[in-house]
Amino acid sequence: MMRPILKLKFMVLALFGTLLAACTADIYEPTPDPEPDPTPEVEAPADNAFSTGKSKTLTVNVPDAYDGKYFYTVEAFTMNPLFDENAKMIPGSGQKTNSKVPYCIELNFPDDMSTVYLRVTDPYHRTAVFAYDVVEGENMVCNIGEPATSTKSTYAQLRSSNTDFPTIDYTIGSDCETISGKGRVTLRTNKTYMIPENATLSGNVSIEGGNVKIYVKGTWKISNKGLRLGKETSIYILDGGKIETDGSIIMSGTSRIAIQDGGEFESEDEDKNKLYMTDNTSIVNEGDFDIAQVTMDLNSSIYNKGDFDVKKLTALKNSYIVNMREFDAKNISMVENSKLDNFCKFEADEFYVKDASINVAPAAYMEVDYLNARGLTLCMDAKSMWVGKRVDFAGKKSWVLGSDTDYALFKVDEIIIERGLGIQLQYGKLLNIECKKHTQNNMFDQCYYPGPGVAFSKGQGFVKIDEDDCNNGGNHNEGTGEPDDDETYEETETLPYVYLFEDNWPVTGDYDMNDLVLKVEVMNRKERDKTKSVKIRYTLYATGATKQIGVGFQLDEVSASTVSGAEAGQSKAVVSLFSDAHSLLGSSERIPINTYNITTEPVVNEVTVDFNTPISGVINVNNFNLFIVTNGFDSDRRDEVHVAGYRGTDKASSNDNSTEDYVSNENRLMWALCIPAQEFATYPKETIRIDDAYEGFESWIKGDDTPGWYLNPIEDNVIKYDLINTGE
Repeated sequence: MMRPILKLKFMVLALFGTLLAACTADIYEPTPDPEPDPTPEVEAPADNAFSTGKSKTLTVNVPDAYDGKYFYTVEAFTMNPLFDENAKMIPGSGQKTNSKVPYCIELNFPDDMSTVYLRVTDPYHRTAVFAYDVVEGENMVCNIGEPATSTKSTYAQLRSSNTDFPTIDYTIGSDCETISGKGRVTLRTNKTYMIPENATLSGNVSIEGGNVKIYVKGTWKISNKGLRLGKETSIYILDGGKIETDGSIIMSGTSRIAIQDGGEFESEDEDKNKLYMTDNTSIVNEGDFDIAQVTMDLNSSIYNKGDFDVKKLTALKNSYIVNMREFDAKNISMVENSKLDNFCKFEADEFYVKDASINVAPAAYMEVDYLNARGLTLCMDAKSMWVGKRVDFAGKKSWVLGSDTDYALFKVDEIIIERGLGIQLQYGKLLNIECKKHTQNNMFDQCYYPGPGVAFSKGQGFVKIDEDDCNNGGNHNEGTGEPDDDETYEETETLPYVYLFEDNWPVTGDYDMNDLVLKVEVMNRKERDKTKSVKIRYTLYATGATKQIGVGFQLDEVSASTVSGAEAGQSKAVVSLFSDAHSLLGSSERIPINTYNITTEPVVNEVTVDFNTPISGVINVNNFNLFIVTNGFDSDRRDEVHVAGYRGTDKASSNDNSTEDYVSNENRLMWALCIPAQEFATYPKETIRIDDAYEGFESWIKGDDTPGWYLNPIEDNVIKYDLINTGE
């Protein structure tokens, strides 16, 4: 196991205390230095401990369907690599694994990283990204394909269940009065009427009072003057019966329209035919229902077991829709605590939702071209599907939740989330999101929460859904090519770390932290869970020193005998990157370069370290011990400057090579810091102390929770550099 890293944030040194004016031996001064600011009071952390971030063991268990015959590739990222082009792999996290080759790696997580994204590629090259919370102080065990409990928030998940569908008695009583013809008809309270088979009623009909029952076995042509259904009035369209409406229908007071299998309700005029439902009214359709517009209000309900077509549907206060067969709406709005339970196939061109909920039952299907959601709760049971072109989430938080038992598929070309309003969307449970374009979280502008166990796919989703009468063919992704039986794996594009050094050790420096500015990427080449070699790519940006600065690194857990070409006279493997920063940047003079302004292009080089015998574990920031030398690599007892928490090499001039050698006994200050470079793009100008270069650094170093202070530079006090992409 790798040694634990000491405690504070981002491998950053405490730089407060009795800071001295700039040291003239270290600083090139074309103009006189300004008077230093008043020296702040020393407030180093109480335990004098410092850290690179969260050091923890990550265990990943894949659902191996091939009994160890083939390999899955697992990689851990700081951001979602499917949608964020700047997402970087955490160094050392990439590995081939299966049920016989465990994935259990000690990694270092940046302090401000609250979610880790695991990219899992199965043997047939099907890729999905799974999101998991990074829990403070705990090691992580991620069981791919199993739901996880959120540590950030709790929510009540609505479940699709066997909704009670109203049972309708279509039996006609013996006291039924027959009606038909073209004349005016008045229907009386507490009476029952029937339009006989092969008969037509087409005159003006008015209903007086309530508790009226009308059975339609023939045809009822409702005129353009429309119809009003009062309290407890019911229309029953029987098998073979039909209503053709040329006007509007108003339903109130628990009235009902029920259509038996084989019955029909249809509109004659697509623009004028409107149905208004209010006050606990209901439509129960087991046949065919086709109308231009429906407005539901005050606990109104639509139950469908047949084919339901509507051009425009508006569901207001506490309205309820249940679909158990096919439902087609061109334009639908659901607001004010309305709810839809879908058990089969529901299609819409445009769907607007505000403060409403949708439940999709197991294996059910919804196809919505465009969804605008504000305060939506969407619960999708196992093997259900949502298919669409675009979804907009804005204005109020929404939830899209999967199942506890098996994955649901949320398949949308574009998912757009409004920024600047906090979390607008929360995913959860077993949910596979298949998407071509998805608004991405910024480090400090989180617009969505991915949810533990949620899986993202950019190509076809991995959920296998068998075809049935509801789901338009289901979903099948058989993968591509031959199965992966290659044990080797090589990391690429890992998370860079930027190292900033003061060169005056053991004397207090000026703390502009730019005597050396170096970006480093560590990439492992592995075979199963062993590391065969490691590639170090470094970019030298600047040196503010007037000394000769050399740079090397020690692999703290690798013996010197394991590495051919390692520095002689060392017990651990020590490798030199370069001996003279000024010379590497093209200067023969000992003057600051790129610290007053940018005058020289950065230099990019790579070094590969091959191990004579593959080593256990990986090389990452936990055991990659970078240092500078200020009096030459060939010195018998050379002056090395290390990041706090790391020991000097066997050749260091420090007394006993302890980590305490790089913490000042006088003021607990340090001489080096290291920052994960996901979005870091600046460093302090010459003579500008780091506490004057960044907002939030002063409170951060005193122990306050100020992650990402380095993303808040004071514009005039820093050099701006694209430390992520420059020189790649």
